[in-house]
Amino acid sequence: MNKLKIHFLNTIWSDAIILEKNKHFAFIDTGSKFYYPMIKDYLDLNNIKKLDFIFLSHFHNDHYGNIENIMSNYDVDKIYLKHYYGLDGTTSSGFASNDEYIENEFNNYNNILSIATNNDVEIIYIDDITNNEFIINFHNTLIDVFDYNNRLYELYSNPSSNYYKQKMFNENFNSTGLFIKENNYNIFLGGDVTCSTTDIPELKELSIKMIHKIYKKYNINHIDIYKSCHHGGGGTNTSELCNLIRPNYTIITNTDRWLNSYPTFENLKNANPNVKILKTDYHKYIFTIDNDINYQDIFEESLFITLKKD
Repeated sequence: MNKLKIHFLNTIWSDAIILEKNKHFAFIDTGSKFYYPMIKDYLDLNNIKKLDFIFLSHFHNDHYGNIENIMSNYDVDKIYLKHYYGLDGTTSSGFASNDEYIENEFNNYNNILSIATNNDVEIIYIDDITNNEFIINFHNTLIDVFDYNNRLYELYSNPSSNYYKQKMFNENFNSTGLFIKENNYNIFLGGDVTCSTTDIPELKELSIKMIHKIYKKYNINHIDIYKSCHHGGGGTNTSELCNLIRPNYTIITNTDRWLNSYPTFENLKNANPNVKILKTDYHKYIFTIDNDINYQDIFEESLFITLKKD
């Protein structure tokens, strides 16, 4: 069956997305570590034993959390990630960083590389790419990577930067976004790309800049399927971004308790009154992209809720 399927698993404040085509599979982010029982059950239920690749949007544990488990228990061809330099000014939870946090992240990073090496998984550092573009070919589905440079390292290591040798930013500023064009449908998986209004030009409104780049490159003016940047959290789905994207479907890896604190729903609906907003708190969603876009809704409450984290 030569159709692209995208499985959005039922995670909250965490991304775990599976691509499927021609009986091949790949992961875009792997969810927080405590989601592994659910992820393993889903992989085994669908008889998924081999993965073409795992792509990490950035180095936060709600995105890389299960890559060690998956590489250790399934056949993975390659992983894509950026170098991690321990430049976090704030943690994945938004608190001030410290030496213990950085040491722990370095340990996790080195463990990932070690397990990949021991299991013959090819490691591809996307911030080493020197071409003008970086595209992954997933069985004739082209996945275009935006932006693959290491912004934090560039600011830290540039002597002419005002932030030279300063550790003060969040790894979300390093997040990539992925654009997929399939059967004339436009898909944007927003990772944790930020919409920050900071005065720092290199970090300002990255999601808006990214969408403008995509539109210019592909001569398009909207997104059909949008995996919300940064779980739909604060400062992410601004009016400007939503009016730019105008999605038909928005998948948000979050729950009402958090989203009701932000104008996420209002901004999305103002941009497109017919938008379908799908949250992963009590559902998995399997999108099939063919001549039309269809999705299957599988009811299953998130472990985030089951473990009373919500």
